[in-house]
Amino acid sequence: MSVYVEIAEKSEKCGEHSLYPLLSTYLWNEFGVYSKRIDEKKSSNRRGPNGNRWLYPDVVGMEDLGAEWHREVRDCVNQYSDKRTKLWSFEAKLLLNRSNVREYFFQAVSNSSWSNFGYLVAAEIEGPDTLKELRMLSAAHGIGLIKLDSENPSESQVYIPAKERNEIDWDTANRLAIENKDFLEYVKLVKQFYQTGEARPSDWDGRIEDD
Repeated sequence: MSVYVEIAEKSEKCGEHSLYPLLSTYLWNEFGVYSKRIDEKKSSNRRGPNGNRWLYPDVVGMEDLGAEWHREVRDCVNQYSDKRTKLWSFEAKLLLNRSNVREYFFQAVSNSSWSNFGYLVAAEIEGPDTLKELRMLSAAHGIGLIKLDSENPSESQVYIPAKERNEIDWDTANRLAIENKDFLEYVKLVKQFYQTGEARPSDWDGRIEDD
């Protein structure tokens, strides 16, 4: 890799960092999804340079399915050990175009294989052919697409809904938790939610206010 390409990739990654808090705000306000940033730099890095970029999503989320349920119903579901959450995965990019769309899409496929919902998120989508390609790829692989409005996150849109996977791939989640401290913390927060029935807003990213 040339020094110029390396500098360009680092610059793009720094720019992508500005999207994460905006995405977290949108996810909470639009879907009630609690989110956490996953920093691949906190990984064991056993796979060499760039080895982790195909393992870890940029942002992960937890949806409380019983947020609007009566407390007695939530307690009943907990006693039956039934499902109370959906787990989400997000890969964020500044720009999707014809030259990078397939690489970025399959990065999202790889990084979200453990979750109920996987999304590719972009601040800009360049060209009608790019969106057409994304629709075809999504139909085959189930990854959704969010167009993130970096000026006004509330105006962001789900262009393509993700297809739900009914079960979490816990083997893959275990691998990620072993190798990355942020992902391990995320798993601990999900476990804590199942133990207490409540999520503490202060533990999560984004502008989340206590009720």
